[in-house]
Amino acid sequence: MNNTAGSNVNQARSLLDNSKSILIATHIRPTLDGVAASLSLYLSLSALGKQVSIICPSEMTVEYSHLVGVDKITNELTKSSGKNLVISFPYQEGSIEKVSYNIENDTFNLVIEPREGFPQITQDAINYTYGNGDTDLIIVVDSPRLTDLDQIYQNNQSLFNAKNIINIDSHNQNTNYGRVNAVDTTASSTSEVVLSFLSGLGIKIDPDTASNLLLGLSSGSANFTSAKTSAATFEAAAICLRNGAKKRDGQNSFSDMTDQFGQGQYGNQPKLMPNLPKMKPPTPFLGTQINPSPNKSGPVNTSPNQNNNPPPDWLKPKIYKGSGGLL
Repeated sequence: MNNTAGSNVNQARSLLDNSKSILIATHIRPTLDGVAASLSLYLSLSALGKQVSIICPSEMTVEYSHLVGVDKITNELTKSSGKNLVISFPYQEGSIEKVSYNIENDTFNLVIEPREGFPQITQDAINYTYGNGDTDLIIVVDSPRLTDLDQIYQNNQSLFNAKNIINIDSHNQNTNYGRVNAVDTTASSTSEVVLSFLSGLGIKIDPDTASNLLLGLSSGSANFTSAKTSAATFEAAAICLRNGAKKRDGQNSFSDMTDQFGQGQYGNQPKLMPNLPKMKPPTPFLGTQINPSPNKSGPVNTSPNQNNNPPPDWLKPKIYKGSGGLL
């Protein structure tokens, strides 16, 4: 299959090798494909001994429950994502007169004095986050723009501006905002790109990762029917199966993988047709018989069969002659 990282493989490997703590983020209202791809990276990098955290601005719902590791996803940055406390508030040029601190009764007080003529800083305008300190690398998954991360990016811009970013995606509108951009717009899904990315780095695919990727592949490609589905898509599915991918409970076919999931922000996955009721076989016609008389003039004989039964040879097989008649 294609190596979507291309010439960026060595650079991505260097960033990963030099990073102990990694943050993985995906966009608001994520698709099943996006969550599956993000969790696959989480599992693979955790297996390498990395300290990995995974975040999404939206709460995880039941549609993602079949993905391994979904309970590890949080919707806000925690202390494990960085040790530096960041206090943020709207700022106008020249609005701050002085910043100082003091310690009273074992309490640290940060004092921000606004300049005369500028509004006071209200509690509602202040945000508290953790950043920079422990996070060495950020991997953003299935997100064409950083702003698609919603409040995660809005409240932590200093973190995103300070750290290297690996951008992994399959959407045409991706803006290539990363230090490394593993973006393949020909791929059927971001899960397909992640599998290619991991394979290019020589990272082993375990059964849990393979199971997540297989679900993402199926969902992202609309059960392997989208216009972007290619030989590489089926090869990716085969790799997942060869590495122990398991179908979810009660699943009988690939089609079952997509008809249970809703639409995401970027993916429009068609619902499958519901099962139609079985139709009864047609009943042989036993009513009025129409016996045209092509060789006689006058009206056609439409008198009903007195016994309401078919002719004796009705159910017997017929043999056609070459001239079109019956034997």
